[in-house]
Amino acid sequence: MSDAAEVVGDGKVVSIEYVLTDPSGEELDRSGETPMAYLHGSHNIVPGLEEALHGKTVGDSLRVEVPPGKGYGEKGKTKPQRVLRSHFPPDAPVEKGAQFLMRGQDGQPFPIWITKVMGREVYVSAEHPLAGVTLCFDVTVRAVRDATDEERSHGHVHGPGGHHHHGDDDDDDGEEE
Repeated sequence: MSDAAEVVGDGKVVSIEYVLTDPSGEELDRSGETPMAYLHGSHNIVPGLEEALHGKTVGDSLRVEVPPGKGYGEKGKTKPQRVLRSHFPPDAPVEKGAQFLMRGQDGQPFPIWITKVMGREVYVSAEHPLAGVTLCFDVTVRAVRDATDEERSHGHVHGPGGHHHHGDDDDDDGEEE
């Protein structure tokens, strides 16, 4: 029987190694040398993967197929919007697939992706590039620990493999998985 501290559940920081492919087997992403850490139950990863990991223990490996509705959503829910190139920083890599953070009317940041560049016109969408794609994860649980009070209140992991901010010396690119 596994120690309760090693069981994936809400309020736990879970470190995973993963390889993400599409249904044809094309690799889309992988965790890299350091396992990716996330706060379980805080919507830090796609819902279908989080559901599949719930109750697993350190060392468990599994293959999970996540349909679009439990991944990045169905394709075609939003239409790309036209933005002039001058609205981007002069040194920004304005190319198809590039991700940027915008601020909504409420001041909260949200990601957008460039879908097309035509001269001065740049088309952007809030729809994730993997919307409409069935996600195939080969994942292994590498570590599970209790989240700190600060991590629970912020809704994400702090420190190695997680999110850095609030005066840390580390760079924060604002991206989370």
